[in-house]
Amino acid sequence: MSPADRRASATPKKATARAIGERNSRRSAGAVREPLAAYEAPARVNAFRTLLRTAPLAERVRIEREGVPYQVVKGLIDDIFVSSTEFQTFVRIPKATFTKKMRDKSLFAGTTGQSVVGLMELINKVEDMLAAEQDNPAAKGFDVERWVGQWIQRPQPALGGLAPAELMDTPSGRASVMRVLGAVQSGAYQ
Repeated sequence: MSPADRRASATPKKATARAIGERNSRRSAGAVREPLAAYEAPARVNAFRTLLRTAPLAERVRIEREGVPYQVVKGLIDDIFVSSTEFQTFVRIPKATFTKKMRDKSLFAGTTGQSVVGLMELINKVEDMLAAEQDNPAAKGFDVERWVGQWIQRPQPALGGLAPAELMDTPSGRASVMRVLGAVQSGAYQ
């Protein structure tokens, strides 16, 4: 029996483990890394946000390069209580491209994917801020996602009068938004 025949006749679990092992051995041999398959990335917003919090640098870079699953994008839109049109504006994606990616169940990669990751990082940062305020009764039951969805649409003096959503499509813009959010926490801006 040839190696290909053995792989084909293996149980699905063994075949998957064998494929992962082969892929890992190719990686260690200096081969170009395969794209992240959609099934490898978490399909739920909270699981994906947790992955962003805990991923080592190499995995984080891989996620940013290869993209965010469409299910996560759909869940994020629902979580921050914005319309698809508003979301398309936030991440600077044309309507036709957005519609095609959702229809084809594609990954949101490139600048768009990085903007989506930036929105999730913003939510994570607000959650971290609230976690630091455990004794604050207003922190309990606070709807972080909804607040972020509203806050990013409001012009901020510290951002030159721009709304955070207008800046989320560039690394410099995302960094500025995160700094302003940190300043809000410290009380420098209200």
